[in-house]
Amino acid sequence: MTVLVTGAAGFLGRQLCASLLRDGFDVAGVDSFITSDPADVNYLLDEPAFLFEQLDITTPAFETFARSRRFAAIYNLACPTGVPNLGPLALKMLETCYEGSKAVLEIAQRDRAPVLLTSTAEVYGNPEVSPQAETYTGNVDTLGPRKGYEEGKRVAETLFGIYAERYGVAAKVVRVFNTYGPGMNLRDTRVTPTFVCAALEGRPLRIHGDGRQTRCHTFASDMITGLRAAMTTGRPAYAYNLGSSTQVTVRDLAERVITLTGSRGTIESVDRPAHDHDNRLPDTTRALMELGWSTRVSLDDGLRAMIADFRARLGMVQERVYAA
Repeated sequence: MTVLVTGAAGFLGRQLCASLLRDGFDVAGVDSFITSDPADVNYLLDEPAFLFEQLDITTPAFETFARSRRFAAIYNLACPTGVPNLGPLALKMLETCYEGSKAVLEIAQRDRAPVLLTSTAEVYGNPEVSPQAETYTGNVDTLGPRKGYEEGKRVAETLFGIYAERYGVAAKVVRVFNTYGPGMNLRDTRVTPTFVCAALEGRPLRIHGDGRQTRCHTFASDMITGLRAAMTTGRPAYAYNLGSSTQVTVRDLAERVITLTGSRGTIESVDRPAHDHDNRLPDTTRALMELGWSTRVSLDDGLRAMIADFRARLGMVQERVYAA
């Protein structure tokens, strides 16, 4: 049978589909393209084992699509993303996380298939505890600027827990921390691709405030390994943090990117949004002990791979630098 991937045109969705196809799975991918680019999924369309449909998982059309098939496993990655979309798409984020997750869980119940939700570190809000373990309930603002995304993911987790407990669905949850790598859309507004593009193009790298906010950046291949491990061996109704334990400030990330690109770009400080979180640091003990998962790719090695990919897609030639 086939593996279903929702949000298949997003960065992690595409990486996941490619990984499953390499391992011989038939894959059905769906995406609404609300915040993803149709061109990004083109390279997968020639794969004979890959079926793709442009569908919104909150609509009857998705239910019709799903009713005509049986799925061996379901990865639910669908949700609009992006800080600029937190206001304009807040309601759609919430609807996708609740209505879409419920639709996916109904399919999993019907097919007796395991189903995995990609939740997020955002469920911890602006954490007052570091590192953040899965038992930490967070510091969240249900009426704050990030409410659509944060509360959407939290309610999706709740649905997964209810379906596991009430209906016996093998409903599993991972909380994804910042992920980066080759293949990200060149117009992606997340911090790493924004910095890499700016550095390669010689533009200022803009940090919010003094840039002392901390993040942990996980290379895409490590994250995909974690998603698949959680699907295989994760416990239903349990969350697993997936993220790097290497904590860096936003300023340090900007400086690394400038160094690794050889850029002449500078770092420029801009006003910091009130909703910008102070820190991210996952406690990944549960993932290590129960899934056997840990990160393998260092930040510098991952950035080098990403920079080479972005440089090639931007049509740039690596300049030779000769010692005097």
